[in-house]
Amino acid sequence: MTKPTSLKQLQRNFINDCLRDKLTDENCLMAQHIDTASISAQGLMRIYRNSALANITQALALTYPVINKLVGSDFFQATCRQFIFLHWPQSGNLDDYGAEFPLFLTEFEHTKSLLYLCDVARLEWAFHQSALAKDADLTDWTQLSQVTNILQVQFTLAPSVKLISSIFAIDEIWQQNQDNAPPEIEVDVVDIENSNKTFLAVFRKGLKTVIMPITEGEDVLLQAFKNKNIFEQAIILATTEQADLSIDNSLKKFIELGIINGFI
Repeated sequence: MTKPTSLKQLQRNFINDCLRDKLTDENCLMAQHIDTASISAQGLMRIYRNSALANITQALALTYPVINKLVGSDFFQATCRQFIFLHWPQSGNLDDYGAEFPLFLTEFEHTKSLLYLCDVARLEWAFHQSALAKDADLTDWTQLSQVTNILQVQFTLAPSVKLISSIFAIDEIWQQNQDNAPPEIEVDVVDIENSNKTFLAVFRKGLKTVIMPITEGEDVLLQAFKNKNIFEQAIILATTEQADLSIDNSLKKFIELGIINGFI
């Protein structure tokens, strides 16, 4: 007697047929569970397959709207299909999906020559994560005045803070491709490599997610805080990278903006 297929295995077979690259009558795992009197197993599964691919592609379009706009809707959808075949969603919440997309763009045959796309996608993923991050805890900053040695303090970043750097002007590309972008702003994506790197802090202020340019020294300072360095170590690292960095001004700015949201 043939052992019945478990529900877990049945679900896996269904997902496999929906998201595999090429579905044929021969490799359709659901074929044995489908009444093929009026429609083939492949034909029925293609209905579910098309719906699944469309829904997942739509989720990617919501996460990567600038990439969608840069390459065009048809090309974006075709690219997403190839991405989905390689990287299936691992969560029922599609907000969790798409982290591998920037790297995929550097490997995909039709996009790997467009070097800036990966970094724009990295920025969009950071924006997406920042927008969905949990709220920061409130901090009583008056207690900082009671610290005897501030150099030993470990400053902490808000959960929404993401740090991005690129050799391309990805913030300008992102801004130009927003619906409310001023028409006089133009970015030539053919010649967008900077002589100096772009450093950005992405964070949420209230309900608004912000992309803010920062200096290289400020990036090093925030990276040090992210890596749990004490203030003294962070100062040394940041000023070594940027000798003219005003630590006091940067610290004040980041606390006021909520980028730094606490201390230990």
